[in-house]
Amino acid sequence: MNWGNKITLVFIGFVILIVSMVIFSTQQEFDIVEENYYEEEIAYQGKIEEIQNGNNWNGVVSIKQEGNNLALKFEGAEKVNGKIQFYRPADADLDFFVPISEELNIPIEKFKAGSWKISFNWEMDGKRYFKEEQIFIQR
Repeated sequence: MNWGNKITLVFIGFVILIVSMVIFSTQQEFDIVEENYYEEEIAYQGKIEEIQNGNNWNGVVSIKQEGNNLALKFEGAEKVNGKIQFYRPADADLDFFVPISEELNIPIEKFKAGSWKISFNWEMDGKRYFKEEQIFIQR
C-alpha cells in the first residue's frame, strides 16, 4: 500500500468521524432551565438578594428520604407564602412545584432515581427568600 492510499484512507476516516459527530450532536435533546432566560438575567440582582436573605435566615429546612416518602420539614411555614420547585437537571418533563407547608411528604414513586435540585422560594414579613438544596434519590 503506497502513501497516497494511506492518506486517502485517513481522510475518509476523518470525514466519517466528523459526519457521525454532527449526526450524533443534532439528535441530542437540550432542556433549558428557564424559558425566558433573558428577563431572568435582567432581574438577577433581585435573585442575589433573595439568596442572601435565604442564607441569613435562621430557620431550618430538612429533607430526608424516609421509606417510600420524601419528607420535607420547613420551620416557620405557617407564616410564609411560597412554593417549592423540584427540578430534575436531566429531564425537564419531570419538574414540578408544590406550595410550601410546614411538613410535606411526597411519595418516592413521583421521583425518578438520580440527582434532584429542590428550590424554596418564599416571602415572609415583606422580604423574599430563596434556598436551594440538592439531593440524590435512591431506589
